[in-house]
Amino acid sequence: MSLTISRYKGGRHWAVREADTGSLVVVTVYRKGAAEVVRRLTGQVPEKAKRQRRETFVYEAREPLEATT
Repeated sequence: MSLTISRYKGGRHWAVREADTGSLVVVTVYRKGAAEVVRRLTGQVPEKAKRQRRETFVYEAREPLEATT
């Protein structure tokens, strides 16, 4: 599962969505809160992408690699 974080409807809130389907997972007030949701769901800290127009940030987190023991 790959998740992205972007502005929700161009407003001040942030949306966490599934990258494959675009399904909405959660809407938060703060970008850091959305990043924390992604971290808790995937187990990885999301990577910050380059700043885009209108200060819209898109983060992506990929599933962690499975450890072979």
